[in-house]
Amino acid sequence: MPFMTVLFMLFSAVPLAAQHQLDSVFVLVRLKDDGSARVTERRDAHMSEQGTEGFITFNNMGDIEVKDLSVYDEENTEFVVEEKWDVNRSREQKTGRCGYHYTNEGVEICWGIGKAGKRSYYISYTLTHLVKAYDDYDGFCHSFYEAANSPATFGMVSIMMDVDTLTKKDARIWTFGYDGWKGHGRNYVWARTEDDSFMRNGDAIIVLMEIEKGMLHPDVQKEGTFKELVKRPAFVDSEYDIEVAMGDTLEGGVARSSLMGGEVGSGHEGTPQFSYSADNDGGGYSWELIGGFLVIIGLIAWAARDPIQSSIAEKKMMKQRAKHLMQLMGGKKWNELPYWRALPMQGNLLASSSVLASVQHTLQASGNPIKGVEFSVQHLYEAFILRMFYKGGITLDYDTDKHGKTRQLFRIKEPVKPEKRPDLDVTKNTISIHSLYGVRRREVEWQYKGLIHDEGIQYMLHDLLYKAANDDHLLQPDELRTYVNKNLERLRPMADALYMVAGSRMNDATLQADEVQQVVGFVHYLKDFSLVGERHIGEVNLWKEFLVFASFYGIADQVRKDMMRVAPDTTKLDQFLPPHQVMEDFKPITTALASTLYTARMYETAYEREQRRASSYSDHDYSSHSYSSSSGGGGHSSHSGGGGHSGGGGSGFR
Repeated sequence: MPFMTVLFMLFSAVPLAAQHQLDSVFVLVRLKDDGSARVTERRDAHMSEQGTEGFITFNNMGDIEVKDLSVYDEENTEFVVEEKWDVNRSREQKTGRCGYHYTNEGVEICWGIGKAGKRSYYISYTLTHLVKAYDDYDGFCHSFYEAANSPATFGMVSIMMDVDTLTKKDARIWTFGYDGWKGHGRNYVWARTEDDSFMRNGDAIIVLMEIEKGMLHPDVQKEGTFKELVKRPAFVDSEYDIEVAMGDTLEGGVARSSLMGGEVGSGHEGTPQFSYSADNDGGGYSWELIGGFLVIIGLIAWAARDPIQSSIAEKKMMKQRAKHLMQLMGGKKWNELPYWRALPMQGNLLASSSVLASVQHTLQASGNPIKGVEFSVQHLYEAFILRMFYKGGITLDYDTDKHGKTRQLFRIKEPVKPEKRPDLDVTKNTISIHSLYGVRRREVEWQYKGLIHDEGIQYMLHDLLYKAANDDHLLQPDELRTYVNKNLERLRPMADALYMVAGSRMNDATLQADEVQQVVGFVHYLKDFSLVGERHIGEVNLWKEFLVFASFYGIADQVRKDMMRVAPDTTKLDQFLPPHQVMEDFKPITTALASTLYTARMYETAYEREQRRASSYSDHDYSSHSYSSSSGGGGHSSHSGGGGHSGGGGSGFR
């Protein structure tokens, strides 16, 4: 795949979910002569309204110290560095700040998330004594990225040395913890994930690097050999041929490591798939291209800022859609439609959202969207959890832990399974941005046929929370994460179903004028709620469902504030609308749902992984190369192994 195409996919993609989505992690490591390293990371992400901070955990560090922290964002704003980071602060209090959070296991680098939307964070720090001297070689085994939540769609680590050329005789690498590739460039080594294999919670990019004596002069000298103290522990339970990997002789060619049982698999060049040059010792693109990725990404973002405008045919089609929508709205703009003061489409949440998603999609392309409206699986969770709360299926309890700190517990009532009825059809009448085909679709139809509607979706989530809770039916977010992570394969069809209905759009041909005018008039009403001055307390019973719909539409915060502003009796209103603190208390559950069910949706069985790998290998011609088991040059990473490494412990947003 061409390098520019890969960058376009990475940096112009829209978020598929409103939980934090980490699109890519680029890690540049510059090794210094004394064995220390200056690390610079770029993390590109789509940030939701949830959470407060990003973090990188460093455990098992021994004598390695993390220092000299600096953080910038995409606007070149320099963050204030705090030597002692307070994790128990609000999002606003952490904005524009970063610091060190010391734990019993190590230290975390933390920084404030700041505003929601598409963000880039540049995190730089120094690792002292990363490379150590041993009797035979110098080197290290270190985890440069480990996914704890919001796993990266793509990850790449480049380790650079201050030399003109860096051959496989000078420095050898083996990599662990992820599906992907590794290799040598002109004066650097690299490790990168597969293009078509998203990382999952617990995946890591661990690099074992063995350096010939004299390349560096590390400050720390260890007694013993690198082979026995570092290499052998790393290869235990890995997919590498340990006897070949432990040997000193560099074998000819480059190779893919053994995937199963020590057998030698078909090979792959030890290069990034998007570019190859036989003149740079198995390297891919030039280091100048990596070093200048900021400029490249900026140019790509500028050139691809509006893909619709780049296609004359698509522009014509969108004009036709905009004209059709205007006809459905009676020739009026969306904010000129009369208010609709009842629940649209007889209170059908999923159907109304698919109509609104279609309208918003057309308005977005026309340059006049309804501001603030967005659809995502995170908003789906928030809406249905709120509806459960209103109906008594979930209540809040509080207790005190052993440290005297108050914590919230979620009491989950046993759900009642609804009768099956016709599904929201995401194959004929609606279009899902999370399409499913073949076996995955049949799994959903087999397990959840007749439940893809409001009551069925609520039952799916309610049943999940109930089963994840203890026998006392009190649920904590950590219990939910544990339960889902133990049942990833079983819960994958449910996660697929939820993703399919979140943000699904109604086909233009099936849109009805009365439905469009109801739904858009209702949104117009919600967004103007405080201006309308609704003070009729008799309507407050509807306000609960208004807030459920607003949650799914992504405008709940604004609507709730407006409701509180116009309510004649706040005390009475709190009987219908949960106080702000209660809304905040739900966030740990919705955030846990977002991260764990995303992991369930990305889950692959061992058979599926091997089938995918076999399919990807069949797309390449290896006939002109010779291969052997891996010897530290180019090739595939081992997903397992990597024991004894420093670093790691989790990285993400919370």
